[in-house]
Amino acid sequence: MLFYPGGAMYQPNARHYLFFQNFFSDLGATLTRRHESNLISLVLFVAGLTAVGVSLVVASPIWKRVIARPGSTTHFGHAAQVMSLLAGVCYVGIAVTPWNLALGPHMLFVQGAFTLLLGFVVCLTVMQVQNDWPRRYLLSNSVYIIILSGYVLVLFDGPNLRTLHGLVFQVIAQKIIVYISILNLAYQTLGVLAAESQAAKSKATVTSL
Repeated sequence: MLFYPGGAMYQPNARHYLFFQNFFSDLGATLTRRHESNLISLVLFVAGLTAVGVSLVVASPIWKRVIARPGSTTHFGHAAQVMSLLAGVCYVGIAVTPWNLALGPHMLFVQGAFTLLLGFVVCLTVMQVQNDWPRRYLLSNSVYIIILSGYVLVLFDGPNLRTLHGLVFQVIAQKIIVYISILNLAYQTLGVLAAESQAAKSKATVTSL
């Protein structure tokens, strides 16, 4: 955002990033609405979203491996793995399709990314319930599912961008869901890391005995 030269739909001559009028995707455009180069923000945007996508792909099998107890059913674990993998691919897709050059594919990847992320978290939560995961993680995911479901509805049937009010609503909704997604996924990851660490300590104790 700091490196974005400026320009929004209703303020094309703005000289900086407008937090309530610029989408995150504006950071990934090749040119601003003033037709200026957006190279630095573009590079950072692509690097950031690609890292998110790759992380979702690489981590996709870990949730099932750590959360599911031996002998328990893993149908939702398999589904969570597939959805995490596909969501990761979509986030990379968002990064490599600037909206000003490929708006159709860009929006398809955006809708796919958040819809698949919703499916992933739903399956993850069911898997946590089946394996008596700590309630604090279930509560966090449950609240997140409600908020993310609302955002997915906004993505497909939200206010029209042809009005300033509609644009601001969509931009604020996107900011909220992105930051909440970061917080919830980070919190869930800490839970998995803690469980994995505890399992490693228990294994080491048994081995030493």
